Amino acid sequence: MLSAVTVRAGELLAAVAVAATVLLAVSVAGLWWLKRRLRRGLHGASRALASQAVASQAVASRASLAATGGFRAGRRWLWSRPLPDRRWVMAAVHRRRLWRSVTAAEYAVAQAGKSGAPTGDLDGLCRRLRRAAVDEDRSLAVAGRATPSPGSTGHGSSHAAELMAAARLIQDAAASSAASMARPTVTALTDDVRREVVALSAGLASAAGSSRPSAVPGEPA
Repeated sequence: MLSAVTVRAGELLAAVAVAATVLLAVSVAGLWWLKRRLRRGLHGASRALASQAVASQAVASRASLAATGGFRAGRRWLWSRPLPDRRWVMAAVHRRRLWRSVTAAEYAVAQAGKSGAPTGDLDGLCRRLRRAAVDEDRSLAVAGRATPSPGSTGHGSSHAAELMAAARLIQDAAASSAASMARPTVTALTDDVRREVVALSAGLASAAGSSRPSAVPGEPA
């Protein structure tokens, strides 16, 4: 009876040992397989990241080359453009001065009209002046871009000077008309101020004299 129990226990221990050995072998094999898969995954990811980095670097290099090429082309185009000559600069100066004179004349006429001063036909002259300035401005713009010829003269600048002189005459006439309207008002105001100052001074002197105490009898005044 005792021997049968001993044999049965030995068989059970042998089965447990075999099962533990098999389980250990399976665990070792699973860990080895998992390690191999992880190593392959990391290797593939690193290769993908490296490829992506190389592609990004290539794109950045192409963009940099394109930008450098565009900058160089723009710089070559800028240097290839001809510098503005003296005729172009003088034409621009005359055009700016012409329109400044026209605007000043129109402003003077408008202000004179608002003040009630007689302006006559200055409004019509301003309209004619503006139309002539438009034509002259166009002529100056064309002359400034044209190739200078040996026998060319500055007709455009002389015409602009004549128009600016006419604009100054219109401005002076409008200013004189406005001043003639303002002169009576200013004169009347000045006279009223002077009379008021004289009357106020006399009133103050009279008030000061009446406020003095009367002299006591027997005392010198």
